[in-house]
Amino acid sequence: MSIPHDNQTNIDNQYSPQKQKMKSICRSSEINLLWDMAEKACKPSNEEYSMALNEDQLTFYRQNGYLLASGLISDQIAAQAEAAMWKLMDMDAGDASTWSTVPETADTYNKGGAVIFNGVQDPDLMACATDDYLNAVAQLLGEPIDSLHPPEAIFALNLLGRPGQWTMPRHPHIDGLNPKHVPKTFPGPYRITSLLYLSDIEPQGGGTCVWPGSPSKIRALAESDPVKYKHLKDLNKDIPSLDLEPGIELTPKRGDTLFFQHLFGHNGSVNTAAKPRFMMRFFCSCEKCYTTWPKADHWGFWTP
Repeated sequence: MSIPHDNQTNIDNQYSPQKQKMKSICRSSEINLLWDMAEKACKPSNEEYSMALNEDQLTFYRQNGYLLASGLISDQIAAQAEAAMWKLMDMDAGDASTWSTVPETADTYNKGGAVIFNGVQDPDLMACATDDYLNAVAQLLGEPIDSLHPPEAIFALNLLGRPGQWTMPRHPHIDGLNPKHVPKTFPGPYRITSLLYLSDIEPQGGGTCVWPGSPSKIRALAESDPVKYKHLKDLNKDIPSLDLEPGIELTPKRGDTLFFQHLFGHNGSVNTAAKPRFMMRFFCSCEKCYTTWPKADHWGFWTP
């Protein structure tokens, strides 16, 4: 004979107080579990927060030694940074007659049109070190974002227009060369570095030229004679002897970032356009950065 529901409840209450307690605990656990599931569904994980780059981009970087990435710096931040660079260059973006004048405040200028500023800490330029940019650096290094320290200043390497014939550089070079410091090839002065472009670059407008896949071949050359190629300067001299893939001229847009590995072959090119090309890297004055890759005064290139 079946027991009516009410009677069953009375029996449970009368003879199984422990059972009632267990039911209460189970209900509470179920509610907590459902709440946790809802929270996880609505809130991205820590991994998702730091995914500035996708798997295809990470694979491309590993295979080719470089990555030109868009979207790490918002249009608004990039526009403000470009305006700050025009101001730094003492030029009027709307007046072409001002684009060929070298600013008196520049630290260095050469006949090729390169205008250099060291250790600039303008807030609009520093804003380019966005969370997405820093997360991308961490992803490419395969390390947590907490392992990075923020940069402190920028190094501007702008290029004035020089109308005339444009030619692709014959050979690449590697970064880290410093006649005063004489850095060793291994481990090298940096693991990853980046160039941030603050103007739209037309073909033959001063874009960086890159040699895809070059790090593996340059590394193999260095490892073939560790004594001869102990220092980067000696390795750099023999890069023209390598059979590298053809070079590619990049034409980045404002806000794009070029990341590349240690021993990556690349080179600058002439800006035959009318407008100046704006580009920068990050500086840091901490002991690690300054002693690893010194550049000017108390500044070294930022080396995460």
